[in-house]
Amino acid sequence: MLYVGFAETDVTPKLGSQSPGGFAARRLHEVHDPLKAVAMVVRNDSTTLAMVGVDVVFMPDAVAARAREIIERNTKIPAQNVLMGASHTHGGGPVADCFGSASDPAYLDLLVERIAGAVEQAFHSLHSAEIGEGFGYEPSISFNRRFLMRDGRQVTHPGKGNPDIVQPAGPIDPDVGVLAARAPGGPILGVFVNFACHLTIVGGEGFTADYAANLRSVVRAHYQMPHLPVGFLLGAAGDVTQVDNRRPGREFGAEWADIFGLALGSEVIQTIGRMTWRKEAVLKATRFIVPIPIRGPDEEPPEIPTIGLGSGPAADAVYAREREALAGERAQRPVVPCEVQAMRVGDLGIVTNGAEFFCQLGLDIKAASPFARTWVVSLANQWIGYVATPTAYYSGGYEPRTARSAKMAPRAGPALVAAGLGALKAVRH
Repeated sequence: MLYVGFAETDVTPKLGSQSPGGFAARRLHEVHDPLKAVAMVVRNDSTTLAMVGVDVVFMPDAVAARAREIIERNTKIPAQNVLMGASHTHGGGPVADCFGSASDPAYLDLLVERIAGAVEQAFHSLHSAEIGEGFGYEPSISFNRRFLMRDGRQVTHPGKGNPDIVQPAGPIDPDVGVLAARAPGGPILGVFVNFACHLTIVGGEGFTADYAANLRSVVRAHYQMPHLPVGFLLGAAGDVTQVDNRRPGREFGAEWADIFGLALGSEVIQTIGRMTWRKEAVLKATRFIVPIPIRGPDEEPPEIPTIGLGSGPAADAVYAREREALAGERAQRPVVPCEVQAMRVGDLGIVTNGAEFFCQLGLDIKAASPFARTWVVSLANQWIGYVATPTAYYSGGYEPRTARSAKMAPRAGPALVAAGLGALKAVRH
């Protein structure tokens, strides 16, 4: 028998709080849509797993550790069986010390309380259920934002219609992973979605879950269930956004988020419609720690962007301050214990890391995974910054440029791929 519970808590910060995700500090004074922590707990006769999708830009290490401690104490779910993933909305609350933004200790306390509370509520609502999982396919709404240019360099967002663009420098991942539960033979109880694209569409002056909110609205409207829990876990989207640099137009704002949510939501609904529902499933979890050093001054990328995102005198000044801040961090903790977690839910394998993980690295894990169907979840359980492919690291662009948001040694990508595959193998058998 399987038992499943869902719950949702509000993690919207107080008005006037900072919203990280850009070079400058930004305070928001409205709520475009409320931010959520959505939890799913699934249990069989021997194992209980919990996953939480949280509408924040990053998942701070301390928040995850404290929430797990509370969850384990109050529900007996082992810490390694709890997955907490940040959606990476750029309209979220103050969780990051990076560029012009600073975290707010009071908001971090609220996150701990609300994440743990969501899991506890889901745990106490456990009842018999069936689960289904599947993959949709949506290749038309996401785009790699890095490009090979005619001078041989790679540039992030080189500008719409730039004549020096040759081709994208990386792939996208069109998979739409869906995990759902329903009452036996009855209505849907909740849904989790895994997709790889930055949540940078809505913008404006209000806190927002970005396209995750539009996705929820579409799925809820279809099932005529206005409070249906819909959790979101980000895929390997470190170099993937909604912006198509090779076509005119502007892929930003509330209207574009509606378009994005309709496309993604319709694929989720179709995938649920094709599911085979199961009353039993193997559940497993494991957690590896991979020590990876913070890069030193001699390991900084050889190329500094001259155009595109992260270029220009203002950016150079920001990065100078970031290198100083990173030097202090490196002096205190030269090696980062990077967490890699894996879960098995029936025939689905789920593997996580705390990076803004480049798409190709996620595709490498999927291709070599011992599971026929695999989710790669980035920005989960901690935040270690951008992790690029070795090629991207040496080819330039915004993402590898040294900062607190891009600090890991160049070997981090292959190391996390190898650890992810090892974790998947551990829960496969």
